[in-house]
Amino acid sequence: MARLGPRLFLAVVAMLATLPLAGAGEQVLMWTEKTGGGLTTLAYGPLDPAQNPLFMLSCFSGMNIVVLDVHKEIPDAKPGDPLTIELSSAKAQSPVDGEVGKNETTGKTFGEASDINVKPVLEVLRDSGPLTIKMGEASATMSEVGRAESVGKFVENCKLE
Repeated sequence: MARLGPRLFLAVVAMLATLPLAGAGEQVLMWTEKTGGGLTTLAYGPLDPAQNPLFMLSCFSGMNIVVLDVHKEIPDAKPGDPLTIELSSAKAQSPVDGEVGKNETTGKTFGEASDINVKPVLEVLRDSGPLTIKMGEASATMSEVGRAESVGKFVENCKLE
């Protein structure tokens, strides 16, 4: 029994030593779809609703409007500046005309586009593999894990005429 004690102790210490490393890296981002009250959203970001997702596509079914927000700081951009949001996969690309917005709470800039044509964006989102989103000098890569299911739910629940 005495021999098991030190081994167990070392195993517990080794496990505890790895725990801070798991939390020290970048935040885990996931694809999610939510529907309620005529609004359907497709987001890629943290599950914490207090934090803005990196990517959010919002479908206002009753108004036939789709809005794209990309919460990534855009170097040297000012609110209201015109901006092209480029979403691309290995097979397709969808440039979306938008403008620079500013989060009044954080002071950070982000990209936004209102009343977009969602079909070319969905074409890119349906491709397999990682996606790249670019706005000026700012860019990010988005995983494909969970994307197909979330996009499928978004398409099913986003009622546009």
